[in-house]
Amino acid sequence: MIQTLAFRTQARTVDHLGREQIADCPTAITELWKNAYDAYARNVSLHLFDEPEPVAAVFDDGHGMSFEEFVNRWLVVGTTSKYDINTQDDDDRDGLPKRTRQGQKGIGRLSSANLGPLLLIVTKRKNADFVAALIDWRIFENPYLVLSDIEVPVTGFTVHEELFASLPQLFQRLLENIKGNGTDNDRSQRLKLAWETYDRVIQENNPSSPKPSEIIASTIVNARFDEHHLMPWSVWQGTSSHGSALLVSDINYDLRAQLPSVEPDGNIKKIREALISTLSAFTDPYVDPEAIEHNAFAPEFSYEVRIWSGTVSNPVVEDERASMNRDVLEEAEHVLSGNIDANGVFRGQIKAFGEWLFQGNDYVIYPPKDFKLPTGPTTFVGPFSLAVATYERSQRNTTLSEGDWARFEKLANEHGGFLLFRNGLRVLPYGRIDNDFFEIETRRSISAGREFWNARRMFGRVAISREQNPNLKDKAGREGFIDNRSAKVLRALVIHILRAAAYQYFGQASELRNQVLPDVQAKYDKEKADKERQALSAKNASRFRSNLRKNFPVLNEIYIETENILSEWEIKTEQDLAEAQSIIAKLSDSLSDLRLTGAPAKLGALEDDYRAYRAMYVDMIEKIRTLEEKRAAAIERIKPAKPEEIVQKQLNSHASRLQARLRAWRKAIESIQNTESARVAALFDARNKEFHQDAMPFVENVRLGRYGLDEALDKMKALYQTLDSENEETFQSYLYALEIMSENINIELIARQGTAENVTLREDLNRLNQVAQLGITVEILGHELASNERMIYEGIRQIRQAGQVAGTELIVEGFEALSQQLDFLSPLKVSGTKTRRLITGKEIEEYLIKFFGSVIRNRAITVHASESFRQFSLYEQPSRLYPVFVNLVNNSVYWMVNSHTSEPEVFLSVEEERIIVSDNGPGINPVDQEHLFKMFFTRKSSGGRGIGLYLCRANLQAGGHSIAYATERKFRRLNGANFVIDFKGATFG
Repeated sequence: MIQTLAFRTQARTVDHLGREQIADCPTAITELWKNAYDAYARNVSLHLFDEPEPVAAVFDDGHGMSFEEFVNRWLVVGTTSKYDINTQDDDDRDGLPKRTRQGQKGIGRLSSANLGPLLLIVTKRKNADFVAALIDWRIFENPYLVLSDIEVPVTGFTVHEELFASLPQLFQRLLENIKGNGTDNDRSQRLKLAWETYDRVIQENNPSSPKPSEIIASTIVNARFDEHHLMPWSVWQGTSSHGSALLVSDINYDLRAQLPSVEPDGNIKKIREALISTLSAFTDPYVDPEAIEHNAFAPEFSYEVRIWSGTVSNPVVEDERASMNRDVLEEAEHVLSGNIDANGVFRGQIKAFGEWLFQGNDYVIYPPKDFKLPTGPTTFVGPFSLAVATYERSQRNTTLSEGDWARFEKLANEHGGFLLFRNGLRVLPYGRIDNDFFEIETRRSISAGREFWNARRMFGRVAISREQNPNLKDKAGREGFIDNRSAKVLRALVIHILRAAAYQYFGQASELRNQVLPDVQAKYDKEKADKERQALSAKNASRFRSNLRKNFPVLNEIYIETENILSEWEIKTEQDLAEAQSIIAKLSDSLSDLRLTGAPAKLGALEDDYRAYRAMYVDMIEKIRTLEEKRAAAIERIKPAKPEEIVQKQLNSHASRLQARLRAWRKAIESIQNTESARVAALFDARNKEFHQDAMPFVENVRLGRYGLDEALDKMKALYQTLDSENEETFQSYLYALEIMSENINIELIARQGTAENVTLREDLNRLNQVAQLGITVEILGHELASNERMIYEGIRQIRQAGQVAGTELIVEGFEALSQQLDFLSPLKVSGTKTRRLITGKEIEEYLIKFFGSVIRNRAITVHASESFRQFSLYEQPSRLYPVFVNLVNNSVYWMVNSHTSEPEVFLSVEEERIIVSDNGPGINPVDQEHLFKMFFTRKSSGGRGIGLYLCRANLQAGGHSIAYATERKFRRLNGANFVIDFKGATFG
């Protein structure tokens, strides 16, 4: 007898279709977000509440469901719009354009089981009541339950309070799926038998396991859903009239791992990274609205993940289109973008080393000649688009600025990956670290030098659509495409395009790379050296400023102490003499500790402090010298009985101090040496291993027949040369530095001086341009005045013939003074005859008194010379000699006037057949003395260019003479500034 029987569906089927079909929790979240997209949501979000019993919630503002739709669609497994003749109306779309549905099997809602077992769903359609239902997905894990015996409690409500009033009843009705009820005895018996059998089987396999029925019942009884869990939902807030919310309790470990309160373990970081990498870039950020691209969709759809701690939330994942988009991608160093047509031909644009190469034309890549594209209805690929970018991994090779390179490094860590989008939504798992669909990392592992692309340093995507690429179908578990012929061809085409572009323009073998890199690397090396000099200069300046601030108050205390000693000190006995020597030694040691070296070119606000410090330091040296002179006089007067004991005591003191300082330096040096030795050893070890790691695949590829012997040897040679060059750059310079130190050459001093000189030279070059302009101006002015001099004199003569016109004499005096000043400027002129003649000191004195006549009279300044100066003579060019004395006297006048010197005086004298120019002004600070004759050095607040003394020295050196600032007492005729000039061939007396 023939019977007709229906399939009986066990409850476990739902578990198979839902939780067990999805690869992991992040993938499950994307399935729920796709459901929100299909429901025409504009916003979707995941919220995690960090509480004693954490809760996860997925919110959207899609069209939602009415009670009837929830019962007839959401609770019906396998529903889909694919065969549904009812299309969404305009009201459902809420003003959005029609969307291609992402859900194809009608089971995406079941993926919520991956978030946690207990689900409260709340949904609302526009102009309809709320609908709520409660589900525990673990019930469906019982293989002995029939699906029709499981009942889902559902209720409708209109105001918020009704939901929470209904929750206890919903929990009770859900619990009846385990314990049954009194209204349906047959069902209750079946449930009882199914749970008793399931509990027994579980405990037979593992006696220590609790009964599943008790675990589920306990969760249902203890679960808490509160109103604050729904507060972030726009529908609950009243800002949207439609949408759905999924609240999950007893959340799984992947979600708990995101919470700040979770107990850390070794997997937390990986789990968090997996969630971020999966949910980031859920929509295509690389769409260019101005480009003609196949399958480029930019849906109005935003997403986020937030974690709540109390009333405060923090974003974990946000819509990243603001930070990573097509504009940012095209700012990268290397860019490839375009369309691949149905024949597999790429047409688009390419950017290499910062330059777009085919502006106005298409860059074309044809598929391999031996490659045949399938054209059958179930095998064709269809057109798609590609946009991908990267940058040079080594900063030395990049054409990007330092800031842009650092920005792309950061972007690579946060947004790097080669993704795939269908209709503008992310297709998983492509782009995740653990996926290598396009074999980018696989090829790099075979030959890192030849294969240019690096998945972790790429930005971009392949864009497909359901309409144009229907044969690219997802696996049931959303673990990528079914590996059919269409998917294989897509992969092969993309691999070929990436490799062809890299081979021509980016990779190691490209001609463009070999042309561009030498200049790029030279520029980088120069900029790096400049930055290192600047960093060293900044470090030295910071250290100097710190020492100045620290030492100044100490020096001040010692200075006051020394003044007191000088005023009270008397040495009468041998005991006093011993104490005096001890005090001198102590002061000398203290002063030695306070010595400052390596002053930077610019000290800013500390400039005045340093000048005062140096002056005080020099004064301290003088005071100690005075003490030593008193000691010397005391020794002659007292004549100690055992002078050797005083010397021995001093020897012991000096030795003790030297040993203490040497111990301190040795300790510091050994500490650095030990650290550096360990670092260098680790670096040597890493560099040794690197060659073996990179070269061993060549041996394996020859064994497997992938490489010929000659090809493998060439590749190994190229790898060797690259690593050897890198090793030489790293270690040879290190070795040179050690060799220099071993030869007692002070690297720090060289670097410091070089840095200071570099800064000074740059400033000098800028000022030299200004002086050059000044010199040109002088030449032009001198030429014009000389050309018009006869005309002016003729005009004055005619005026005098006409009678005594008022003001004529003033014009004459003014013009003659101007001509005289012009004569003084003649040494600056490039052209002109230079004549030599005998010049006497008396002539120089008279010239200076005449030149500065008005200033001398107005300021009551005395300019005079000794008789020995008047008698000195020299055979020289006046244009070389006079400017020197004018410059020196001019400087003296300026500083005496500005310092309000009483009875200002300039005195010209001779000492040891050298000329001395002295004044009684404020003198020159010891800090400035070493810079006096440098071009552009000046302390004048106005009117000074810093070239006077430089020109003095330059003029004198041209004649074999020299000038210096006097520091010895015998040359210091007045208590201000004193300059000593040594004239070659001069006659005295």
